[in-house]
Amino acid sequence: MPFIRHRVSAVIAAVLLCLAGAMISLQNSTTASAQGPDGGVQHMQQSRVDLQPTPSGRWVNVPLAVTLPRPGTYLLDADVRGRIAGDGNDRLLASIQARLWDATDGAVVPQSERLVTHMNNPPLSGTIARQSTAPISERITVTRETVIRLQVRRVDSVGQSYRADIFSDGSGRTSLRYQRV
Repeated sequence: MPFIRHRVSAVIAAVLLCLAGAMISLQNSTTASAQGPDGGVQHMQQSRVDLQPTPSGRWVNVPLAVTLPRPGTYLLDADVRGRIAGDGNDRLLASIQARLWDATDGAVVPQSERLVTHMNNPPLSGTIARQSTAPISERITVTRETVIRLQVRRVDSVGQSYRADIFSDGSGRTSLRYQRV
């Protein structure tokens, strides 16, 4: 009987050691995938960034940025969720645009401008609204630690929108990612 108890105890101990190792490995990989030297992702925590108070055409910093931790070449990816609305009784030509901004050097990440959402509606009746998510994918080479920020703007070309915002919620997230290559 002691022989069987000893074997069962040894098997249980081996299983527990394996589970502990798997948990440590899972913890380390989860932490690295959130924000590490070779890659990371940030999600916009604020539920909404209201663009209406800002004049048409002015770029606004979204509270979403990543830090590229060292010199090298990185792939940048963003998902930008936007919504625009207007009074359907008047013609409306309006859009929300996004870009990646190198806050360290004070320059646009080349070729990163995207149209997030766009409306071109003739006069109708009632409220009109659109929302969509636009991806941004670009490659950048940096020579030092660099902060990349998401910027957006509302542009009312004809008429006036009455709601324009970037948002994150359970139906979709605005996010910014990087991966060192």
